[in-house]
Parts: sequence; C-alpha cells; structure tokens
Amino acid sequence: MIRSFFIISIIVLLQITLFSQGLNPPALSSSSILEPNKKKFLPGFAMDGKLETSWVEGVKGDGIGETLTINYKSPVLFQVLAIYNGFGDPRLWHASNRIKKIKLTADENYEETFNLKDSLSLQKLELKKEISAKEIKLTILDIYKGTGSEDTAIAEVNLISDGAHSILIPPKNTWAIGKWKTESNVARITVHSDGTCEMGYETAKMLCTWTDKGSYVQVSLEAELPITKTDKLQLRLKQGGTNPIVEVNGKHLFIANKDEV
Repeated sequence: MIRSFFIISIIVLLQITLFSQGLNPPALSSSSILEPNKKKFLPGFAMDGKLETSWVEGVKGDGIGETLTINYKSPVLFQVLAIYNGFGDPRLWHASNRIKKIKLTADENYEETFNLKDSLSLQKLELKKEISAKEIKLTILDIYKGTGSEDTAIAEVNLISDGAHSILIPPKNTWAIGKWKTESNVARITVHSDGTCEMGYETAKMLCTWTDKGSYVQVSLEAELPITKTDKLQLRLKQGGTNPIVEVNGKHLFIANKDEV
C-alpha cells in the first residue's frame, strides 16, 4: 500500500464529469479570438467540457477589457461560477496569461467582481445571491503574466444550476511534494491519503483520484492526459530503490527529476 501510494503521487490530471446540457444549451461569443481564421481558440471551447481546448482572446496586449458572453434561450438560475483559469493544456498553461480579476455581468442589472487564484484547478466563485439571467458576460479586469505569450485564456467555465451545465466537484485539494519528469516534460507531483492526488506542469496544479489495485494503481483523470491520450491510467512500479521508474499504461515512463528544474 505504501509503495502504491508513492507511485500514484507522480501524475496527473483530475476527472471531470459533465452532466447533460439539457434543453437550454448555451451559445458563446467573445469580443476577440486569437487566430480566428484557424478556429483553434473559439469562445465555445470555454464550455465544451474539455480542458485541452480553451478560449483565447486575440487583441494586442494582455486582453484587459476583453469579454466572453454566454447566452441562453430562457433564463437560468445560478449562484456559482465555476472556472478553470488559463490555457487548459497543463504543459502550456504557464506560458499564457491567466485571469487575476474578472467581472461578471448578468442581464445588465447584476454585476460582481472576483479575484482568481493563479491555478488551473477548479475554482468555485459564489455570487452574493442566486440570480436568474439569459445573458452572462465575463470581462477580464487583471491578469497573471504568462512566460511566453500576452494572450489570456479560459479553459472551462460553468454556471452551477439546474438549467445550465453542472459539474462534479472533485473531493479536496492536495499538496505538492516533489518533482518528476518524462523525456520532455517536468511534472510536479502530489499525494493524499484519502484517495485524491494532484499533478501539474510548472504551477498548473490539477486534481485526480486513485485506487490501489494491488499490482498497479488505477488513476481517474479529468481529461485526456496530453502524453497518453486517455482519461484512465494504470501506473506500475518498474524499478524501485533510489532510482524509481514508473510505467504508465505499459509504454510511457516517468523517472525522478534529479536536476530539480
């Protein structure tokens, strides 16, 4: 059990579960789009249930004042804005801008601002009161600077209510305790004794859940891991001792990062 617990501490993204969109699906639009002709960063990607796709604004500069607008045919009742902040692929998250402060406007008669953490893990922003609205607009007010781009991104956003999307909130946060690497990426790793785990590239921390299966550890992810292209992983200890190597789905290897990059 101890060895399995150590193994699981190496990897990955959490599991996202989106329920049915129902009969009142949202329509998304934005004030700008990065590379609009290539259709890689459309506003609809911010509500498609996939972390690997993201809306990215496209104006010159950091995107302050740019907006993402969600429209419904009939009003939806909600009190929580759930958001995955920044670009959804954890390998690229640190390079792009993330939102530091955001304004929510609903049907032009409700307005509230929120401060966001600089993390890719799910953030639940609770409004002062439950409101009903057909149009919800999110405006970027301030950002955390990316290391390689001026573009600001939103990986995923949802309104928690019966009429809009709903999401299954993961159990609880965990704490980063070390670093591992693949052949091309450095991953920070986490452990938790209650069956939750966390990993991230740079500081893009995300949750996951794990189960001890005896000879291996089964991990449930929030989305497809970019390296493995699957949302389920089997982790096996291939080599122990002072130089542990973990095999992922029988073909990918994670080794200790002695360089402490």
